Order: sequence, then C-alpha cells, then structure tokens
Amino acid sequence: MNGKMELFVALRYLRGKRKIGFVSWITYISAAGVCLGSFVLVLALSIANGFEKEVRDRIVGTLAHAKISRYYENQINDYESLRESILGHPQVVGAAPYITGKGGIERQQLQEGVMINGVDQALEPTVTDIHKSMVFGSFDLDSLVSTRGRRLPGVLVGKGLSDKMSLREGDEVVLYCLPADDGEEELTPKMGRFAVAGAFETGMYEYDLYFVYISIASAQNLLNMTGVEGIQVRTTDLFKADKIAADIRERLGGYPYRSLDWQTQNRSLFQWMKLERLIIFVVISLIMVVAAFNIISSLIMMILEKRREIGILMSMGATSGAVLRVFMLNGIAVGFIGSTIGVTLGAALGYVQERFRLIPIPGDLYFVNTLPMQVSALDVGIIYIAANLICWAATIYPAKAAAALLPAESIRYE
Repeated sequence: MNGKMELFVALRYLRGKRKIGFVSWITYISAAGVCLGSFVLVLALSIANGFEKEVRDRIVGTLAHAKISRYYENQINDYESLRESILGHPQVVGAAPYITGKGGIERQQLQEGVMINGVDQALEPTVTDIHKSMVFGSFDLDSLVSTRGRRLPGVLVGKGLSDKMSLREGDEVVLYCLPADDGEEELTPKMGRFAVAGAFETGMYEYDLYFVYISIASAQNLLNMTGVEGIQVRTTDLFKADKIAADIRERLGGYPYRSLDWQTQNRSLFQWMKLERLIIFVVISLIMVVAAFNIISSLIMMILEKRREIGILMSMGATSGAVLRVFMLNGIAVGFIGSTIGVTLGAALGYVQERFRLIPIPGDLYFVNTLPMQVSALDVGIIYIAANLICWAATIYPAKAAAALLPAESIRYE
C-alpha cells in the first residue's frame, strides 16, 4: 500500500462498524480528552503568564531596572559625575540618585516599621513609575503646608500604610531611623517631622505597606549622609537589564562598583512563578496522558475488530510496515484533531480575554479587577507538539501488535 491508501484506511477505521460502534465512541472520547487537555493547558499557562506580567510590570514600575553602587561604602559623594557617566551608556534612558534605609513612622501613638527611600523628585520619574501610581495627593517631596499650617518636607506613603494609620494628605508624621555609623560608640535615632504629600498604590502588598519616599536632602539629614547610596538606572530593554548593568559596571572600571538588576532583587519570586508554570504543565498534561491510554485501548479493540480485514490486507500483499503505519496514523489522527481543536479554542479564548478583559475577578482579593491573560505562541507550540507526541507514543504498542499478526491465523479464527 502507498501512503495515500494507508491514510485512507486509517481514517476509514476511525468510524468503525455500526454494529460495534463502541470502539468508535472510545476513539471520540480519546480525541475529546486530548482536546480538553490542550485547551485547559493553554488557558492555564496564559493565566500564569498574565499574572507574571502584572507582577513584573508592578515591580518594574516601582523599582528601577538596575542599581549601581559601591562595595563596602554606604555613600557616593561624587554622584552627579557618576550619573553623567552612566547616562553616556547607549542603552540607558534614565538615571537618578537614591538612598535607602530602614526606619519607622509614627503618628498619634501609632508606629510602623518602614523602608525609607530618598529620591530626587525631578529625576525619579525617569527611572520608576511611582508618580503614575498616585491614589491621592501629589508627588511633591520638597515642602508643603500641613493641616496644622506648618511648612514641612513631604513624604509619600503606600496605600496600605495610609489605610493602616489613617493617613490623609497634609497629616503630620514623624520619621525616625538610625544614622550611618560615624565612629561614635553609641548611635541615637534621628527624627524628622514630615507632611504627607500623598499615597501611591503599586498593587504589591509589601511595597504599599512598607515603602515611603522622601527627598534626597531629607534622607541625607536623617542618615547623616553627604552623598547618596547609588544610582538607579532605566534601560532600553528590561529583560537585558542584568547584562546592561554589568556592562555599565565594566565601563566604570569594575571594582569597587557593583550592579544589581530587578530580576536578581526578586529572584525567589520569579523562580517560584517558573516552578508554578512547570507544575501546571505537568499536572494538566496528565489529562492528555489519560486520553493516550484511551487511544491504546481503542486501538487494541479496533485490532480485535479488524483482525479479519488485517489478514486479508496482508494476504493481498500489504506488508507488516504498512499495517503498522495504518494503525499509527489512526492514533496520530486522533491526537491531531483533538490537539488542533483544543489549542485553537484555548488560544482564541485567551486572546479575547487578553484584548477585551471580559472575565472579572474580585479586586479586593487580587491586585487586578479582570482575569489577566497573555497567550504565548511558544507555549501554544509546545503544548501542540507535546499533545501530538503523547498520542503518537500511545500508538506504538498497538500498531506493533497489529503488524505482528499472521495472515493465516487472522483469517482462520473469523
């Protein structure tokens, strides 16, 4: 038999005999199982991709793509010249100084631990999107008049912190922290009074609860610093931020400078997300494995049903290889039909949700109001190939069993 004849016989066998239609029903159920498995897998990975993108956008919107600082030094005094040198890199689109320190915030006997971020109000929008995340108030850190009529430096707080401490625009708060070690035996906390300039919401619980922003000058005063901790950098490609930051470090002469990119800062979070995607792929793929067992059983029953026809084909000159290919094509056709329909429906539904955001989710439980989805062509391709490989593997044993039948034995028992 030639290839076209083998394919014709394989497709004809898919329908089975009317009097023994049970085999055909098993075949259809197998195709439905492959379809369901590939459909659910495309949707599940698209949802995982969507949540990962939302988290990544919020992290990158709050943190710069990379940071440049020095080993064993808590401040850089010549930071303006360093910033100009970094801006000279062709893949850098923004650079701004920063200071960080652990401290506390107090208002009316309420105290909370916070991460104090000293930033340049004019330059910060070139490296982060905090100014775009304002819930109330304004991104004004220089000075403003409090509700008590006093002009104070401004502080920006997260929405979680503002809700927890009932902070509103113009409220006065006290920030305190331990200054940098200047050689004295005892370090006493330094305090400063600030007026709440506004609140931001990034969607990341920890950031909204613990981050506060003040001006560079205020941070220097609290921490007894004359310089800054380092320079924040925004690059042309956030996915290559690690390589760009390493290249910046080399351009600056290497040691004592060091670089830290956003992926390294959040390595455990993104590794967990990758592991989660792998677990989703493996677990849901079991649906297709179950469908593959159905393919095996349907092919074995089909071989028993078609035993006489197989013997006649072989007595007419069909080789064992031709019989093998007939039944392998049968199983492959089941996988092809099921996987094609499944990935097509999954990708279509994912694209519609990604584009039009039709499925809502509780905004008070998640940081988004609609189900996030991002359909990846690579994921769709891997799922499609995996589904067809599983179905192909399922055909090997039954097809070999059919090819091993002897013509005379096949006809004698009919």
